[in-house]
Amino acid sequence: MRAVAAVLVVVIHCAPWPSHATPGAQAVYSDIDLLARVSVPLFVVISGLLLARHYPRIDAPLRFWQRRLKRTLLPWVLWAAIFFALTVGIGGMSADPAQSWGWWTGGAGHLFFLILIPQLYLLYLIWPKSQRGSKWALLISVAVQLTLQLARVWLPIHGGWGKILLLDYGYEEAPLWVGYFGLGVFLGLRAGRWPRLSPLRWLAAPLTLGAGLVLLAGLPGKIAVNWGPWVNGTGAFLRPSLLLLTAVVLYDIWAVAPVASKLGGAVTRRAVHSLSQNSLGIYIVHPIWLLGAGPLLEVMPRPLSLQEALPWSLLPMGVLVLSSTAFGVLGASALARNRYTAWSVGRTASG
Repeated sequence: MRAVAAVLVVVIHCAPWPSHATPGAQAVYSDIDLLARVSVPLFVVISGLLLARHYPRIDAPLRFWQRRLKRTLLPWVLWAAIFFALTVGIGGMSADPAQSWGWWTGGAGHLFFLILIPQLYLLYLIWPKSQRGSKWALLISVAVQLTLQLARVWLPIHGGWGKILLLDYGYEEAPLWVGYFGLGVFLGLRAGRWPRLSPLRWLAAPLTLGAGLVLLAGLPGKIAVNWGPWVNGTGAFLRPSLLLLTAVVLYDIWAVAPVASKLGGAVTRRAVHSLSQNSLGIYIVHPIWLLGAGPLLEVMPRPLSLQEALPWSLLPMGVLVLSSTAFGVLGASALARNRYTAWSVGRTASG
């Protein structure tokens, strides 16, 4: 699951590069970007799932949270400084605090995830961990998440704290993601029951298609007040209909993984293991590659130019995704092997 989520994050950051060639390309790659937004919700589900499986009870809450802070907020400080320097030096953003404060308060671009997750770790300390309690916690958390996500697009919010908390910075706040986390905890406490869902595998394809179409249709956009910029870009992660697609894709991965592993053989298993093991590092470092590879592929001759119309741009898009993922794996692996840098990608030194 982490391998899929990591690759989909890379797809999101690669999709804008070929989208400017033609109006048709913009429409197609915008849809690809939107569908790939299941990535971060999957990461949140996985976080809850792994916590529930490995920490069904927590005897030392303070130590537990401190250890998790070292794997999230501490790396955020380092990488935020690095990406700030890159964004100023290459992206042209002003270093003046009066101009760049929004970048910092917005979580430092894609690094907002490292601010979101500690909130959920803190919430897990009081999360019900019994079978019955986790079920009710899931229902309540989904209701809270959907209510807030619908409120941000339905309510006529024109300013004040409502705009700040729901529209401007909602994607950094745990309550708007808590349903995904609750789903992960619920599933983590019931891992032994998953095989009971095997007879439903034939529903995977139609459910995925239906959930994807619901997301692409922009529901409930036709009756929303604050649709538009607040559900695009990072705000797209907070589309209410994304919850349905995330749940279905989660089931797809579980249903397909054993078959894919068997058919793919040892090479596939090693690749998936590497992607999973380095998923957070891939998430963090891969945009560095795009700073050079993106502009290069824009000026490359055909068939590697991102400026080609569809379907020709699919080849350089694939090259961009694969090379960015490979860079992320190699970079994260290198950092993880050193005891002085492993913490920067949420790992302990692997030797």
